[in-house]
Amino acid sequence: MKRRAFTLVELIVAIAVIAVLMAMIGAAASAARSNRKVAATRAMIAKLNLILTTQLLTYNSKDVGTSATTRASLIRCLITADMPDRWTDVAYMAGKATEYTAPPQRAYIGTPQGTSTYAGAECLFMVVMQGGLASCLDCGTLKTIDIGDKDNDGAQEFWDSWGNPIDYILWPYAVELPAGSGSRFFSGSRLPADPNGTSPPPTLGLRPLIYSAGPDGEYGLERNNEASNLAALTNCGNWQTAPTITSAKTMNAAFARDNITNFDAEAKQ
Repeated sequence: MKRRAFTLVELIVAIAVIAVLMAMIGAAASAARSNRKVAATRAMIAKLNLILTTQLLTYNSKDVGTSATTRASLIRCLITADMPDRWTDVAYMAGKATEYTAPPQRAYIGTPQGTSTYAGAECLFMVVMQGGLASCLDCGTLKTIDIGDKDNDGAQEFWDSWGNPIDYILWPYAVELPAGSGSRFFSGSRLPADPNGTSPPPTLGLRPLIYSAGPDGEYGLERNNEASNLAALTNCGNWQTAPTITSAKTMNAAFARDNITNFDAEAKQ
């Protein structure tokens, strides 16, 4: 018996079905790749967050030998010098090298400075890899993080899964999470009632923000023109005064919505 051939319409329908199936498979594969990149970036940020948080907690027991109010200010200045997020603070320490003599501070002063384009990311790399914050175990796990020099200024950064620097703000008082919500993440119980108080300790509440620009490569945050925190002296790290008050406000919520940060899980609670 003679076999009937496919008609042109049937062939077109079959090709269309195959094309739809291929598109669906391609979309699923693309979504899976994107999910893997998000998960990998979250894991990178979690490693960096643990290193900084562990270091931050050591300051609560620092003996600076002064009154409670002055102690809080001095501790914030010490944190800023040990964990700077901007080159203006490193330049300030370099100009007063006889005053900044702690091992990490000396390491920063001797580090070639980058530009303001990726200053936070460059300082994060410097603090973790040259400031003595990372233990031998930490350094082993950090080998899985991509590094590079995005702006070719001689200062390296940790990169996220999309090849963009992982940024860092030490005193992110004004950051909004979720982005564009109009609600500051650091408010209420997440901030000490008095920035010079002792309950809770001055290093708790406000914590460093570590963030990736996410899939779109757009950070969407303002970094307050990289003004020096150390130059503020007693107001260093005081979130009620400039320059920290605008250091992490949402600049473009549409860009910032896909950012990946170390506070995402808390922001969803």
